[in-house]
Amino acid sequence: MTRFMNRQRLVVAGLAAIALVLVALIYRDVFVPAKPTAGTLNLATVARRTVTASVTGTGSLVPMAQANVNFRVSGTLTEIDAHVGDHVTAGQILARVDSTAESQALAAAEANVQVAEANLQSVLTPLTSSQISQLQHSLSIAQQSYNDTVTQVNFTNTQDANQVTADKNQLATDQQILNNSLSYQLDLQALASAKLTLQNATTTFAADGCQQYSYPFTSPPAPAACLTDFTTVSTDQSAVNVAQGKVTLDEAPVTADQSKLNLDTAKQQQDSINGQHSVNSAAAQVTNARDQLTTQTQSRPNQIASAQAQLASAQTAVQTAQQNLDSTTLAAPMNGTVNAINGVVGESVGPGSGSTAEAPGTQAPLPTSAASGSFMVIGNDSGMEVVVPFAESDAARLASSQAASVTFDAVPSVTMTGQVIAVASSASVTSGVVNYYATISLDSTSTALKEGMTSNATVVVSSATNVLTVPNLAITRLGGQAYVNVYSNGQEVQTAIETGVVGDTYTEVTSGLTEGEQVVIPTLRVPSGTNTRGGANPIRIGGGG
Repeated sequence: MTRFMNRQRLVVAGLAAIALVLVALIYRDVFVPAKPTAGTLNLATVARRTVTASVTGTGSLVPMAQANVNFRVSGTLTEIDAHVGDHVTAGQILARVDSTAESQALAAAEANVQVAEANLQSVLTPLTSSQISQLQHSLSIAQQSYNDTVTQVNFTNTQDANQVTADKNQLATDQQILNNSLSYQLDLQALASAKLTLQNATTTFAADGCQQYSYPFTSPPAPAACLTDFTTVSTDQSAVNVAQGKVTLDEAPVTADQSKLNLDTAKQQQDSINGQHSVNSAAAQVTNARDQLTTQTQSRPNQIASAQAQLASAQTAVQTAQQNLDSTTLAAPMNGTVNAINGVVGESVGPGSGSTAEAPGTQAPLPTSAASGSFMVIGNDSGMEVVVPFAESDAARLASSQAASVTFDAVPSVTMTGQVIAVASSASVTSGVVNYYATISLDSTSTALKEGMTSNATVVVSSATNVLTVPNLAITRLGGQAYVNVYSNGQEVQTAIETGVVGDTYTEVTSGLTEGEQVVIPTLRVPSGTNTRGGANPIRIGGGG
């Protein structure tokens, strides 16, 4: 047992010794490398180049302008003269709705103009003495009609009031006679007694358990008393009905009096309303006749002005009616291609609310997934533009007139150049991601391109020509200061530099280096399992030129 434990200790000690040796070798090769030589370093030469910095984004191809076209009046579609994909020109007829109502409205408005013109002409013509006499006579007739109406209304109201009073007196008399009638009191007592007897019989019927059975109480067999109880209830109900009939007969005169009073009271109220309406109408006729006499004989300048205003209003109504009639025909507002039609002949359409959100700096539509509610959408595809959402860090580097190149996923063989027109001043936030739209105009067109195609834009945001450059990977920054390791006389010398344009691969150096110097691109050295210390395999962490 002791020998076995000693053997285990030896094995553990041996493994620990091997581990220490491996750790020492790795430390030596990685952290204490041999003195580098030019052959083991990744060097890049400081040379003059053109440095270009760019940003990229993916957006959509859109027409240079887009219009949502709607009818300005509601109606039923009678014809559609264009199809999706058709090219249309400005002013071309696109569709029509039923214009019957608008034509009738125009005819009525034109007739009103004729009436207004006639009224104005009559106002401008001086009145004759005969015409004035006729107006005075009309006023007299209206006044007499008013007096007669008041007299008749007062007479009717008096008759109604007398009749209601007579009805009330008759009701009171008959009620007193009924209350003093011995036979009526006896009939009331008989009715009360009959109801009590019926209640007792009904209680007995229920107490004997007969409610769950039906006449003649033989199937299923009911308690023996049920038939007798049922007969008693039926007899007592008949007695109640007879007693109720006598009481009702006794009360008949009073009931008739009350009904007559109700009818006459309702008539009195309705006659009062109708009478007041008649009086008001007659008074209005008097006022109208008096106003006619006054305006025709005393206020002629005001009457002329009023007639002129009425004519102007009628003429405006004609213009509005004509516009509505014209609006039953829909015309293209610009040259372009029909991108969408929402409706078929026979359906009802009306003024739409669809509007086009414009891209920055242009009339091109802003790409959106929302469907248009317009009847028709027309895009001016004589020129195409690309609208791209850029990340906020990239958007900050964009400016108008910057050069761009654009490729298209659907047509990989086509690459077009263009320039930035404008960048949105406000952000578009989608799922928490902040983007800014930019519009890029294309320098040429292609029949292979279609609206809505995915477009990949690369925009040159800065560049420098014939300047000293070093690879981006050769630069390290400490505390805001840029450094490179210059290889000179077999040594690496850390050198501070000033930088300019930072390109995708190279960075402009404005001071600190001279053309032809060599800089070191850092590499990570990983030891080989068989090589010696000086034969370690370097792994580059970046590339350079």
